[in-house]
Amino acid sequence: MERKKSLIAVSVIVLALCTLVAVSLPQGAEAASLKQRLSAAKKGLRDATRRLRAAEAALAAAEADVSSVAAPVDPSSGAAEEQPADPPAGSEPAATESAVPAAPVPSIAQLRARVAATRRAVRIWRKRVRKLTRKYELQRRLAQWESRGQWRPIIAVAAARYHVKAAGIYRIMMRESGGRRRAGSGTPFRGLFQYHTGTWAASWNPYRGDSIYDGSAQIFATCYAVSRGMGPSLWTTTFWSQY
Repeated sequence: MERKKSLIAVSVIVLALCTLVAVSLPQGAEAASLKQRLSAAKKGLRDATRRLRAAEAALAAAEADVSSVAAPVDPSSGAAEEQPADPPAGSEPAATESAVPAAPVPSIAQLRARVAATRRAVRIWRKRVRKLTRKYELQRRLAQWESRGQWRPIIAVAAARYHVKAAGIYRIMMRESGGRRRAGSGTPFRGLFQYHTGTWAASWNPYRGDSIYDGSAQIFATCYAVSRGMGPSLWTTTFWSQY
């Protein structure tokens, strides 16, 4: 049982660390995934908190038992330990059932180690919940801005992620489409930044799985492209004059 609990604790730690280094995408499907992961993380935090309370209670009870055993007995209280009476002469000992080995009782040191381990697990789960909550709230804000066509705050988030100039990205967008997400509909060049359909679907684009008319996807893809030095080749007539 102890080995099983140790494996569970290690798995929790590994899962939490993997989550902390993950980078989320700004699209609707990822937002739904984040909501599921946040719900699972909250459940993990609740379970870890319950385990911590149980471990702390077990430790407190064990320490109380040790204290009561170690307490001196006052001779004047008259509470002397009774000696067992001798069995009657000629009587046979009563038959007993086969003894069942008792489960080993954890030592104080083991209980303290268990409390420390569960406290670490709670801290990891709490940190994971905070991180996923921030990401999920950001996704919700992105979706709200997207629905209202508010591109400036989305550009600010994407530009900060990819370390490019938000003002330059905004000027390119306005020059290419005037901020109209469905600009170029029915032509090969579409969306906020007038991507060619073939360019949008190419392997360089980490957001190619989203619609070419998805404004947030185009903004993040553009910031990514500029950060990779692809700006002059993708926007030959607007990049240098606007960025």
